[in-house]
This record gives sequence, structure tokens and C-alpha cells, in this order.
Amino acid sequence: MDATLIDQALAARPGPPAQPPPARLVVGFSGGLDSTVLLQLARQWRHHNASTLLLALHINHQLHPHADDWQWQCAELCKHWQVPFAAQAVTIDRAQASLEQSARAARYAVFHQHCQPGDVLLLAHHRDDQVETLLQRLLRGSGPLGLGGMGLFSQQQGLTIVRPLLDIDRADLEQHASEHQLRWIDDPSNADSRFERNFLRHDALPLLRSRWPQLNQTLARSARLNREAANLLDELAQSDQGEMAADGGLPLARLNNLSEARARNLIRYWLRQQGASMPSEVQLQRVLDEIVPAAADARPELVWGGQAIRRYQDELFCVPDLPPPAPDPQPFDPSQPQQTHLKGALVNITGQGTAFSRSALQTGSLTLRFRQGGEAAKPAGRHTRSLKQWLQDYRVPPWWRDHWPILYANDQLAGLPGLFACDGFQPADPDDTLWLDWQPPRLNGPSR
Repeated sequence: MDATLIDQALAARPGPPAQPPPARLVVGFSGGLDSTVLLQLARQWRHHNASTLLLALHINHQLHPHADDWQWQCAELCKHWQVPFAAQAVTIDRAQASLEQSARAARYAVFHQHCQPGDVLLLAHHRDDQVETLLQRLLRGSGPLGLGGMGLFSQQQGLTIVRPLLDIDRADLEQHASEHQLRWIDDPSNADSRFERNFLRHDALPLLRSRWPQLNQTLARSARLNREAANLLDELAQSDQGEMAADGGLPLARLNNLSEARARNLIRYWLRQQGASMPSEVQLQRVLDEIVPAAADARPELVWGGQAIRRYQDELFCVPDLPPPAPDPQPFDPSQPQQTHLKGALVNITGQGTAFSRSALQTGSLTLRFRQGGEAAKPAGRHTRSLKQWLQDYRVPPWWRDHWPILYANDQLAGLPGLFACDGFQPADPDDTLWLDWQPPRLNGPSR
């Protein structure tokens, strides 16, 4: 086992066969056996790839009394190896149903903070981890995508992830560590069989391996075959979807004439592209049975896990499910347009959104409010109508109409950023222009 494992893993990245090395390798470094071996290999690899920077990133979950000591040990090893080191503590909500999932979410949040464009994140998952993942997902009723397990290469919301040890058994890592006299941290929580993965690791899998000694290789092959099937299903979904709609919606016409199986496959694919978590099989069937065939003037929806599938003008949309906005007026400072009380983003970017008159807005106090009902507006050069009618004319989906910020100057409706400025608040010339745009909140974005 040597640094060529990293070369082989980097070669799995999609693109031309000869790609330039990454700008930086960021190694997820817990200090355990797996990540210690990986960091040693990454350090060796960098000796032959001096243009690539290296960073060991330690995440302190603060779940064990010795967590700070472990962080110190990781820092000391990196100091000895002359590897740049960064650590960040996270707070895990112990009340969550799954401590494992909460810890994973916290880790990936830190990865996103530290990884930059051009970086490759190296994670130390090995073949035993792959087998455990496959069994976990099988027991949860996952389909081909879930049963595909982890890939040598993957992308998750902008992160480029490579797993060089994925085809290596843990026993081989232990032998390598012994031969190189490596020292690592043993987290005692890894022996706690109350956790699902630990139960599989310590109780179920040893029994299965006693009967099927080649279990790791066999189940890893099953994962590869499932991943191949999942990729074929994605290709089918891409063909059924065609070019993605600019607004991120899924036109109902794309679902017409598809079998139910293909329609479900397309909806799952589209939801992943939106960064949504998957609904249950029963919930997904409700989309086909209740939302797709609903009357054009109906407002059917499926809400789960803080997100919702809604229908508008013959398209399906997946959006965050938001609570009602604050009813009280909020002060607005145009020099700092990002408002913390808003869902979404209110931004000031030249040429984007709606042009307002700076001088007109400076004549009084500015506030942002949300629709209460009964408001009327007169966009510049047009006539007065109810705000409800204008929102319909501008094709604002119903679920955003109560969340769209309304700009008031001295209690006079000045306009809606991103839609229109009212009479008296349009700029006189370019020097008088203040651009304001509101971008509705989105889900996390595509992951794979």
C-alpha cells in the first residue's frame, strides 16, 4: 500500500484522462486508524506533487471527555509530519433522533467552510465501511442509488470528494499501520453497539464473515453493480427530463406518457438536482396520485422534512417550507441590503433586479414589510391595482407572495425589489439608481 492509491483515486474524477493535480488536498483527519494512514499516504504523495498544497482538517465533535486531547494529538502529529493543520469544534444536538446523522451533517458543514474551488477532499472510508453502509441502507429499504454505497469519487453540493482507501480492507490498514509504526486514536464510542453501524460492525458482520469469508469483496461488488444501475437510471431520467427549466421546476408535460416507474425515477432525479431529501415511497406516490392530476386552479402540496413539492402553472416546484414572515415592519438600510430577518436574499448588485431612485428613498425612513392583504400599488408608468393582482401578473408563485419583501418610504409603498418600483420611486438617471433584488430561498443545491 503506497501513495499510488491517491493517484488512482484522483484518476477516477470525471473529465479528460490527464487532469492537472488539485490545488489542494484536504484530508478529513480524525486521528483514527483510517485517517492516519490516509494522511501518511497523502504526505508521501505530495513529495512527488509539490505544486499541490496539503491540509489536515480535524473536526472536534465535543461528544467525548477526551475530545480536546484528541485534537491536541492530531495537531502534534501534523506538527511532527510538517503538515498544515486546522481544527474546528462543532456542537451536536444530542436530542436529535440520530446522533450519527447529526454528527455527519456537522462535519460536512465544516468541510464546506474550509474547502475552496480547486480543492479535493480526501476521506478515509475503506471497504469495511462500504459493507456497513450497504447493509444499513438495505435494512432501510433503499433503492439502487442508496445500495450503490459510496463511490471512489463523488460530488456533494460543490465538494469534490475522493476516497482512496475504498477498495482496501481495514485489516490491511492495520497491517500497514503496524509496519510503519503509526499511532492512532481509538474512540471508545466505536465499540458502543447501541449505534446502528457499530452493531453491524461488532455483532452482525463477524457472524456473516464466519460463514462467508469473502463477504467484503462480494458486497463491494454488489455496491458497484447497484451504482452502475443507478447511473443508468440517471441517464434515463436525463433523457426524460430534457433541458432543465430555467426556474428549476419540473414541467408536468415531462411526466406525460411515462410509466409510473419512469415518472417516479424522473421525480427522484429532479429532487436530487434541487438538493432535496427524498420523500418516502408513499409520499412519492402521492405526488403522482394527487399533485400531478390536480385541477389547474388547485394548490396541492406535499410537505416533508422542511421542504415541499408544490404545483404552479403546470410545473412542479420543490421549495423550502417556510413559516409566516414577521408581521412587524423592519428597518431597512440600503447600504446594507442583506437583511437577517428575511428568508432568501435581498441584494444590491448593479444591473440586477429593480432600479429605485436613491434620492426618492432618502426622503424618509425605509422599512420592509410583508403582504397583509388589501395593499394597492402603482408601478411606474402603469395604473393602480391591488398588489395581489400585480403579483399574479408578474407570475410570482403563490407560496412566495406572502414572503416577498415590500419596500416602504415613510409608509408609502415604494416597490417590490426584483419586481417593480412605484411611481415617484423610479430613478431619474444612472447616477440616481439603486438596484435591489430579492432572491427567494432555495434548497441546498444538487448533490451526488
